Amino acid sequence: MEYEIVTTKSMSAAQLEEVSQLAVICNEHDGIDLKINPSMLTKRSGDYPEDFLCYADNKLVGFLGLYIFHNKEAEVSGMVHPAHRRKGIFTGLQCAAEEECRKRGIPDLVFIVQKKAQSGAAYMQRIGARYEFSEYWMDLEKPAQVALGHAVQLRPATAADDETLIQLNVLGFKLEEAMVREMAERMANDPLNSTYLILAEEREVGKISVNREGQKAFIYGFCVHPDEQGKGYGRQALAKTIELIQAEGFTDVSLEVACENNRALGLYESCGFVVKSANDYYRLAL
Repeated sequence: MEYEIVTTKSMSAAQLEEVSQLAVICNEHDGIDLKINPSMLTKRSGDYPEDFLCYADNKLVGFLGLYIFHNKEAEVSGMVHPAHRRKGIFTGLQCAAEEECRKRGIPDLVFIVQKKAQSGAAYMQRIGARYEFSEYWMDLEKPAQVALGHAVQLRPATAADDETLIQLNVLGFKLEEAMVREMAERMANDPLNSTYLILAEEREVGKISVNREGQKAFIYGFCVHPDEQGKGYGRQALAKTIELIQAEGFTDVSLEVACENNRALGLYESCGFVVKSANDYYRLAL
């Protein structure tokens, strides 16, 4: 059987549907929940090839997507139809993605592998990728009763708050400032994303962001300034964010947290989130 790899800067509606259906097949077969970020796939810039599709007899049997937030690395998620595995399909998709990253001067690939996907972990070992960390995917099941005070408030961020947000990201997530600025530029002006400043006694002590799509809301970019941690501001801010989202009618609320971040994990669990799955991240230098 002949396989054809197609590279695209922006997938058509038909291709997006094919990727969605392939994910359903792979998830059901492997008992996992692949992280392919469908909302990001629909919003490609169209400037560079970032989606790689493999066809056999005009049927999609393999997919690899690049998710690039800054120029130091490209996150990778992909899948191969169960009936077409061990035939070099993912290797071919990976090679095409590596070539594109080299052209753009991106030095590393970071593969997202479902913790339950044994074939994925074995492949990472085979190509020499180095394990870095794991993240839990958490869903809100039943919001905990958190006494909401008036000391902590949320305020929608505006363009005038850009520098404050950048410094909160640098300090809260311990990231390089240049990287934070690049990520902010890439994610700016997305109508599905909203960022809020966390105010405590009118001081800007943290930030939290929400992505809204359909009936789903995803909380991300949540941090409290290191000097303000341990004062209960984070729990209050998260509870207020949940209240805000649910008042808007969103019933499906999720977030991610690093597995080793026990403090954050405990915070999320105290507000009603439960762990649903986990992803391992592996780095491969090009």
